Amino acid sequence: MKKLLVFSGNPTQYHSPLFRKINELNFFSMEVLFGDKIGAEPFYNEEFAAKIQWDVPVLDGYKYKFFKNYSSSQKKGFFSRNNPGIIFYIYKNDSEYVLIHGYDTLTSWYVYFAALFSFKKIIWRGEAVEPASKASIKAKIKLLIKYLVLPLYFLGCHKVLYSCILNKRYLEKFVIKKNKLVSFPCSVDNNFFKQNKLKSDDDIIDFKNSLDIPINNVVVATCSRLTKRKRTIDILDSIANLKTKHITFLVIGDGPEKDNLIKTAKEKNVNLKCVGFVGQHQVAKLLSISNIFVLISEYDASPKALNEAMNFEIPIIVSEGVGTSIDLVKNNHNGFVIKNSNTHQLIDYLKILIDNIKDSNNMGKRNSNIIANYSYEIGINNMIKALEKNDRA
Repeated sequence: MKKLLVFSGNPTQYHSPLFRKINELNFFSMEVLFGDKIGAEPFYNEEFAAKIQWDVPVLDGYKYKFFKNYSSSQKKGFFSRNNPGIIFYIYKNDSEYVLIHGYDTLTSWYVYFAALFSFKKIIWRGEAVEPASKASIKAKIKLLIKYLVLPLYFLGCHKVLYSCILNKRYLEKFVIKKNKLVSFPCSVDNNFFKQNKLKSDDDIIDFKNSLDIPINNVVVATCSRLTKRKRTIDILDSIANLKTKHITFLVIGDGPEKDNLIKTAKEKNVNLKCVGFVGQHQVAKLLSISNIFVLISEYDASPKALNEAMNFEIPIIVSEGVGTSIDLVKNNHNGFVIKNSNTHQLIDYLKILIDNIKDSNNMGKRNSNIIANYSYEIGINNMIKALEKNDRA
């Protein structure tokens, strides 16, 4: 059995099912190296202004090790993970492969060079796509640095895993040897959401009643951190423009834009239901009572909320700023893709879906066939096949 070390910044509800799936296949003897305990225990999130605790197990089903983080801050950023102890651990370890998630922290570079100099095969995984706007000087400098550094970086990688079409196009600019690229689709635990959705009409009615949502209202849902980049206020404005009273705008998430949303909803007489940050069990229930899902971020490389929504029979409206929009949403098939900042399109598509709710339900049923191709199992199998093929060559 081949040995694999995996570096991840901290435990999350999205990575943990992936690690369990890798472990279950028994192709690798795997150990996950974490740069911080945040997520393994309740933590305070400044954007949500709340203490966050996952409602699913994040450390079950695989071997792991935590390393002391010498960073003075747990916030996002390059210096948020500083774990020098990981260098010697990787260097001395007899594992053949090292899987690195991203290159956006100091420790991810520690891991890269420790693996490189101990002659381990580096498998890199990331989900970035081309930013919508590169007009600022800062963005141009950042891009120039990437063009100088990343081609050399990826030369040291054995395989480079891409998550979607736009992610592949982005990485192709930096990966010189294209045969290193392997499809590893952006995924969530699809089985979890299918198993935890509300199954009966009675359960859906009871849950709507518990939230004081009128039974006959069309529920337009979104799920994200409430920041300006997510453009949640544009969804609310578009609903207001429809001038239809039988719509409830269901907002799953929290953040600095919440107060503005509540204030604007009152001013424009929109039936708004903000449930705040909730765990995945509750997300499954909330998406079960939803009729339409909307995510129109200005920029969002691979939002897992979109994958989650695809496990429910609801049509999807996304913006081009969502990196996985090309892969997951087909116009007039299971939803619509709008131009960034084009609220006129959003209004038109919302009206089409709400006025033709039976046709909308049929569109939503098509999600299942699409999302079946975006699973952990497919990504892991693609990676294993690429490694076996390379070993035979």
